Amino acid sequence: MHVDTGTPFSYGDLESVLGGLGDGFVLTNVQGVVTYMNKAAEQIFECRYEPETEILFADICRLINLETKERYFCPVAKAIRENRTVGLSKNIGIMHGELPVYLSATCSPRYNREGSIIGSTSVFRDITRLHGLARKMESDQYYMRSVFEAAKIGICSLGIRGEIVEVNEAALETLGGTYNDALGQQLGDVFKCVNCMPYGCGRSDKCKFCIIRNNIEAAVLDDGFSAEFVAAVISRVTEEPIWLQFFLTQVWKENEKQIVLTMIDISKRKQREKELTEARRMAEAANNTKTQFLANMSHEIRTPINGMTGMINLTLRSPLNEEQRSNLQAAKQCSEDLLKIINDILDYAKLESGKMVIEKIDLDLHVLLKRVSALHGQVAAGKGLEFVYPDCSNLPQFIQGDPLRLRQILHNLLNNALKFTAKGSIMLGSRTFKRGIKSLLEFYVEDTGIGMTTEAQEKLFKPFSQVDGSTTRRFGGTGLGLMIVKELVTAMDGEIHVVSKPGAGSRFTFSIPLVLADKADTELKDQSVFVNPYWERRRKPDEEHEAGDMWPKTLQAAADGDENDDKPPDDDILDLLKYCEDKLNS
Repeated sequence: MHVDTGTPFSYGDLESVLGGLGDGFVLTNVQGVVTYMNKAAEQIFECRYEPETEILFADICRLINLETKERYFCPVAKAIRENRTVGLSKNIGIMHGELPVYLSATCSPRYNREGSIIGSTSVFRDITRLHGLARKMESDQYYMRSVFEAAKIGICSLGIRGEIVEVNEAALETLGGTYNDALGQQLGDVFKCVNCMPYGCGRSDKCKFCIIRNNIEAAVLDDGFSAEFVAAVISRVTEEPIWLQFFLTQVWKENEKQIVLTMIDISKRKQREKELTEARRMAEAANNTKTQFLANMSHEIRTPINGMTGMINLTLRSPLNEEQRSNLQAAKQCSEDLLKIINDILDYAKLESGKMVIEKIDLDLHVLLKRVSALHGQVAAGKGLEFVYPDCSNLPQFIQGDPLRLRQILHNLLNNALKFTAKGSIMLGSRTFKRGIKSLLEFYVEDTGIGMTTEAQEKLFKPFSQVDGSTTRRFGGTGLGLMIVKELVTAMDGEIHVVSKPGAGSRFTFSIPLVLADKADTELKDQSVFVNPYWERRRKPDEEHEAGDMWPKTLQAAADGDENDDKPPDDDILDLLKYCEDKLNS
């Protein structure tokens, strides 16, 4: 049977061409009766098209506004009536049971050869999924806009010419101005940058020095550019400078690049930093003043103490009864203890102020160890302790270093060992070893004294600290000795550590870089401008070598009051004073 489709094609021809389309295709006559409907249209409108059955399109296409549920006009009838192409508005569709189906449509009038309207041609598409995606995009866009506005940090989007295309409230509060005033403006024009006024942002000679402008221009030219920087701007609200930390990134929106500037007001942090810097400067100045005061006072106090000690020694040479001699010896001991404390404070002040200079001269290591050992060996013998002298046979004789500071380190360590050891022995030792390609010289002082706990060892090498509070009362001291030792070892590019157990003694070990020398330089301290006329008649023949070594050092030590040198005999000081007195009388 032939079906009149109102076209030159038969139903079979239309079905073969349009039956497989994904979009619904519908033909109607001028009265709105369906003359053809493909399979996709049957699925959309949930109907079965029979060519022999007359169906009005308005009866199967019951369009409604899916948001308001109101009936919507038939677009086919409207296209025929108004002789124009008609589409569907937003949110228009049909219901499949309880499920909404959103549709898009294009309905156009159809003409015969004479130009008269003979019906309509309509294409319908199910856009339910697309509508859902669009709604989600709208929701996401609304959400992102809400986040954008609610952000407590300023966010500003710039176009490819550096103009503001979007800005949130936090940025406007920071920079000043209103939303409408900011759009389309350069960033420097919004906050009235003093560098570009009155010419405008980017048009002043000073703009080439603007860190904000330079970074924006770099981002305009380079798609991969990002930056983080800090700059000060003038707020239009307060007309005061504010410090902002900027984060510059780039995003793409609809194939167009946008530069995103995130800004955080760090003015309070900058103010705190300024206050802290000023407070630190004042503290350092006060500390330097204190250190200088300590250094000056140490020198001022040490001079009369040296004179006092000399006068006590002179008085001890005169006829005295036992009580007077005992009192003077006690006074001498007190003056020596006070001098030791003053010298510790002086060294601490030098270390604090960075004025401690480590010399590098060629020295005789064997002689240095023998002199230090001889002095402390006598003290150990006086306490009934065994003193183990260092074995110099495997040590290089000549090395490069600071003999004065090496003796000071060893004196301090040995003094501590003698102080905290009541019985047993004290050992001074040294060895050389390699660590990789680096040669090191190690010294160690080991005793059988009271020892220390692990907690007590953590207090070592700190200024004005003792193992516990009772040590100051029992053994005396300022608590500066080991701190000075550590600082001196560090200044020599060395390291020091201790191994100790309560009741089992302690072992202090320090190592310094080993630099060999060919011979020992004559130390300036061993040279004296004094010539002692009394020395030749006091010196015994078998003491010639020893006296030759000791006397010049004694004179210089008496002259500069250095506590780190071996103490001269009382007779040497007396001879020096006697010689000076004779020269003045002559």
